[in-house]
Amino acid sequence: MFSTPIRERRNDTLREVVLSRRHETGLRVYYCPRPGFQKRYCCFATDFGSTDTRFRTNQDWSSVPDGIAHFLEHLMFKQANGVDAMDQFSARGASSNAYTSFDTTNYLYSCSDQFYENLHTLVDFVQSPFFTDENVAKEKDIIGEEIGRADDSPGRQLYFNMLEALYHEHPIQKRILGTRDTIATITPNSLLDCHKTFYHPGNMILFAIGDLDADEYFSFVDKELSERGYEAFLPIERGTVSEPTSVATKQREDRMEISLPRVCIGFKDRDIGYSGRPMLVREQVTGILLEILFGHASPLFESLYEAELVDEGFSAMYSASIDCGYSVIAGETPDPNALETRIREEIARVRRVGIDRDDFERQKRATMGHVFRQFNSLEHIANHFCSYEFADIDLFDLIDVLHGIEFEQVEARLHDHLSEDSVALSVLRPNSDDSSVEMGAQ
Repeated sequence: MFSTPIRERRNDTLREVVLSRRHETGLRVYYCPRPGFQKRYCCFATDFGSTDTRFRTNQDWSSVPDGIAHFLEHLMFKQANGVDAMDQFSARGASSNAYTSFDTTNYLYSCSDQFYENLHTLVDFVQSPFFTDENVAKEKDIIGEEIGRADDSPGRQLYFNMLEALYHEHPIQKRILGTRDTIATITPNSLLDCHKTFYHPGNMILFAIGDLDADEYFSFVDKELSERGYEAFLPIERGTVSEPTSVATKQREDRMEISLPRVCIGFKDRDIGYSGRPMLVREQVTGILLEILFGHASPLFESLYEAELVDEGFSAMYSASIDCGYSVIAGETPDPNALETRIREEIARVRRVGIDRDDFERQKRATMGHVFRQFNSLEHIANHFCSYEFADIDLFDLIDVLHGIEFEQVEARLHDHLSEDSVALSVLRPNSDDSSVEMGAQ
């Protein structure tokens, strides 16, 4: 049974409605109506990601190996009857997928028909763990190969080297996949412990978007859950670390089989510790700031491109969570030293003379236009709704938050976030390159 009536959340700017109910198991169930759409998307997500390696409910603290959240995601598709859940979706013409991030694991499918048959499959395989010594050992080989491919990826290596340079203790620096050594210690029992703790409906969200009958949807979900006999949900306490505000090291350098060097400059955020709308504001203010300074319409990018120091792959982005955040500026370049110097000089110049108000207004409008286009995609909404909801953020508040951002907020963020004492550099050089990296101004 549902313990709450249907609640309606409406966003007049986007003309979106989300209906929600909480089931007696604790599951938060959402439905976003899109009348007339043939495609339907559904996500079943748990508030469990790669950084959740130490936790407890009402017992002693448990520590689990790095990579176990991703390992669990892989193995959930294997069922006791020998059938792979992905094959069941494919047989009905549905497309299914799953992914693990730093803080979330999400299982999803899209289909044009047989929505409820697919929904039964989704709930059933995610809530029916089947782990044996044999299938765990086999998955270690499969994921070991995936780790090998990831280790050979210049982009991943550059990115995680940057995180290791920024953070002393926070598990954000750990590989989402883990390492071959850490996954070697995973057992069926450790997987079952994680599933019991984090895959209880009280720690999960079910979200559907498309043309459905709301009453039928909620009734079907109630039937699926009520037949499973769940124990009461035990709130999860997650381990925390004491992370200094300083960066762990100013520079990380590595070498790989690449044709051109790659540079990644990271800025460690000190404005952390909250969720909800303030976190969303922080994310969007920072995004606007980075686009003004480093976006493809910025004077800096034009000059770097003309000087052949960067190509179209040059980019900047911000990543936010409740207890950490960082900005990343990255690109391929023939001269890492020159690129780093130009970026630092541009930040120093704008900090000195200030942001141009016209640039701010232009970028704010461009960002709002981009967001409006994103909300035309059911897939985009389905992929982002749950992760935002776990942080107490309403995804559909995004456009209103953007509308309310003021010039002074972006200026303040420039001085607070892009400071010299919060920056670290990650560089990848070709194996054949004998030059070395020297940091710019410290």
